[in-house]
Amino acid sequence: MNVFKGIKIKKIAVLFAVFLLLFCGTGCDKIKNDILDKLSSSQHKTVRLTFPEGSTVAEIAAILEKGGVCTAEDFLDMANDANLLAEFGFEVSNPQNRTFALEGYLFPDTYDFYVGEGSSSAIGRFLRNSQKKYAELIDDCNSTGYTLDDIITLASIIQEEVGYVSEMGKVSSVLHNRLASDEYPKLQCDATVFYLENSVKPYVSEERYKELAELYSTYKCEGIPEGPITNPGLEAISAALNPENTPYYFFISDSENVYHYAETYEEHLELCAQAGLV
Repeated sequence: MNVFKGIKIKKIAVLFAVFLLLFCGTGCDKIKNDILDKLSSSQHKTVRLTFPEGSTVAEIAAILEKGGVCTAEDFLDMANDANLLAEFGFEVSNPQNRTFALEGYLFPDTYDFYVGEGSSSAIGRFLRNSQKKYAELIDDCNSTGYTLDDIITLASIIQEEVGYVSEMGKVSSVLHNRLASDEYPKLQCDATVFYLENSVKPYVSEERYKELAELYSTYKCEGIPEGPITNPGLEAISAALNPENTPYYFFISDSENVYHYAETYEEHLELCAQAGLV
């Protein structure tokens, strides 16, 4: 009798989960994911995957596919669903202008997945973690006059431009100084160009690539690009929120990865010549 009771209880739990999946709206998503996780835990192998700070959506997709979690193609398709951002409380006003809707919101961390669990569940894990990590940043962002999306975008550029946490505050100051300047309306960061070439161009049409280049290349667009170029870590986000107080508008790193800063274009050219960059 006890065995049969156990079977009945398990069947009821499964039927309840199916009911939630079919009839609950987006407000039940967390409950649905938790139930599915529990029901799946005894049936699937797990895999632990680490996503370095500065990983792009395309790089995350490749890691997930290699780990057997989902296909890269499915993940990239779902990473374009801007409705997922709203579902987790993130406000983005320009989804049509972004490379991937979720770029910048898939927090780089170490995650445990079920092998074969699929892109939907995997993205849910990323977004729940981002929701926790970014919750305390919203008030800080508002006090700067920038939105959370602005700060994440700036942080993503800092993440890719800087090799050392110790230099992030100074590089952040260069970006903020340019944003506040009429003389230097463009950020002119190479990282945005590399991002377009390596992590966007292989996945979009030539026409779409040209459109995105106008919106993301900081040699073409003025101010902050339309969206993040990576998924930055907390150090880069902190630097974007708290730039050092400097007069600089230019920076370079030399062959020994030493950073040099300049206030004027003439000083910048001299530093480039000394570093052998021109």
